Amino acid sequence: MERKLLQACMDVIRTEAIFARTAADAVTYFRKHPVDMVFIDIDRHAPGELGGFRRMRATPARGSKVPILAVTDNDCRWSESDYRDAGFSSLFVKPIEPSRLFRKIDDVLCEYHMPPLLAASRPAPHVSHFA
Repeated sequence: MERKLLQACMDVIRTEAIFARTAADAVTYFRKHPVDMVFIDIDRHAPGELGGFRRMRATPARGSKVPILAVTDNDCRWSESDYRDAGFSSLFVKPIEPSRLFRKIDDVLCEYHMPPLLAASRPAPHVSHFA
């Protein structure tokens, strides 16, 4: 994922983004710290390596409550419904375009009965990206 661009998008909306180097680091962080949303960059060369995602979803009390978005360049192997069936909250297909990203985040937050990201009165959420 284009981390610098994602970081710039998060800066625009006053949102803290945490980047993990490995799936294990991501799971450890997720289990110890509250987050409002997670992005997982799906490597099209290793689509079966979703262990970190599954461990996050299995985290008691929070695993099913935190929106987790699959981010991919989508080689057309899976549709958005396939990602949802696998347990992801939604799919975001690269390239990262700020307005499209913000709309997707708001859509997912609304599905989880959370206030939209761009609402003026909402405090900045804590969004984490785990590669």
